[in-house]
Amino acid sequence: MPRKSATSLAVVPRVPGRGRPEPPADLDSIEQRIWREVVDALPGHWLDSAGQLVLRRLVAQAAVSERQEARLRQLRAQDQDGGEEAGTLAAQHGVLAKNVAYLLTQLRATPRSQLRSRAAGSKVEQAPGWRPWEIRGRGQAQTETEQ
Repeated sequence: MPRKSATSLAVVPRVPGRGRPEPPADLDSIEQRIWREVVDALPGHWLDSAGQLVLRRLVAQAAVSERQEARLRQLRAQDQDGGEEAGTLAAQHGVLAKNVAYLLTQLRATPRSQLRSRAAGSKVEQAPGWRPWEIRGRGQAQTETEQ
């Protein structure tokens, strides 16, 4: 039997991602900062190409949300937070905040999205003691393990 080459034995990076991707150059400074904050909060090799597309949408929404927050603070500082502009801005900000939270959940970047549900825990406990590859005939594996 021939020996295997060092390249064939090399460790392949984790799938699906390729480490911690840098933000795209066409993002503005706020979007790049948000990109880095989200990527740093995720485990290494977490983001694949599809995840980076979601992250790109997330940073755009989060950047607009931050700009709206700054404008709302200005209006509040000027005692104009009861006007029509502030009301419209607050409503738009609420929609953006929900979008950001949803996209963070889709990336599994929030603590809640990384938890296993209680329902899943009970399903695991109800699983049969035998493994699928132990099935030799209809019901044989199950009856053998019960004996």
